[in-house]
Amino acid sequence: MYRSIILKEWLKLRWFFAACVLAHLALCLRIFFVIGRQMREEHAEMVWYQAIHIHTVMYQDIRFLPLFTGLLLAAAQFMPEILGRRMRIALHLPTGRDRMLLLCLLAGIALYLIATGLGVVGVFVTLRRFFPLEVAFSALPTMAPWLLAGLLAYLGMTIVLLEGETRRRVFLALVFGVLVTMLFHGNGYGWLTPALPYLVWLVVPAMLSVFESARRFQQRGA
Repeated sequence: MYRSIILKEWLKLRWFFAACVLAHLALCLRIFFVIGRQMREEHAEMVWYQAIHIHTVMYQDIRFLPLFTGLLLAAAQFMPEILGRRMRIALHLPTGRDRMLLLCLLAGIALYLIATGLGVVGVFVTLRRFFPLEVAFSALPTMAPWLLAGLLAYLGMTIVLLEGETRRRVFLALVFGVLVTMLFHGNGYGWLTPALPYLVWLVVPAMLSVFESARRFQQRGA
């Protein structure tokens, strides 16, 4: 049963996942060629000065892609189930509501992490090609809030889709909107690093809220 659920989620998401992977790889290639052109056409010392002393983030193009990835995967995963009224049947499977939903979430989150992880690796390899290792490593804490924002967007979209009451849906959308917006504020390398260990815990209440919305969804008989 568990394998069947995972396979169903994969078949439902595989083309959207492939599109997200291609988008990340395409943007990483673009960043690579843009930095390479700057190195050739401008003085390399100036590019190094911008990257090392001014802390210019030269991979801004990929900043919002994890957010769009999370939203797309959540919509592709749960919107057909709800609009097609298949979610009601799935919530009554012998595995139990919470276990079934957990498997669905883990499948979606795993695909999200793979797609965005490829983007992180691509940016790291690009920076390592043109700059010292310290600059490449600085991309990891700098991009971490963007990845967290995409993950919260995935969970938030799932909650909003499962929630039927309009007022609660609007309220939850605003809450997750504020959280995601906060994670995109700031400039420079690793500006949110001190707060990241605490902000990561936002994933826990977000996941619990998904289960609560699913319970309410099932009780409505939607």
